[in-house]
Amino acid sequence: MNPQDSSREDLQETEIQHARETRHSQDLPRLYSKRVIWAFAILFSTLFAAVLLMSNMKSMDEKKGRMQVLIFGILFTIGVGISVETTQASSNLALPLNLLGGIILNEYFWNRYIGKEQEFEKKNWTKPAIISILICIPFALLLIFGQKFGL
Repeated sequence: MNPQDSSREDLQETEIQHARETRHSQDLPRLYSKRVIWAFAILFSTLFAAVLLMSNMKSMDEKKGRMQVLIFGILFTIGVGISVETTQASSNLALPLNLLGGIILNEYFWNRYIGKEQEFEKKNWTKPAIISILICIPFALLLIFGQKFGL
């Protein structure tokens, strides 16, 4: 076998492998990763993370679980707010509680409705991050100026 035939076979094998990978990635659902959901729970709130998980479930055509995740996200976020307000712990309590909310979303809801071993293509998190920041800005300004002006 001459070297030219060998390189031609290597090229064909590489093209076949690339075609398999492309086909495989096209079959996979595009989802926000567990890490992104966890980060959104910590940085924003469990409700924001729940919305991302609901988007994943919509991509998987999972109808029943979406409503449960929404209800959990709303109730958990209200519970965090009440806990922080009644204990006067400020954000010292909110962070670990939102961490817990992210863990529950991933380890219970994700594993139950999407599947622990589900393969997926990672969906870009930039757009939801920008939207979340834009939603949080008015609340942050209200907190800052509300305290300053006694609102």
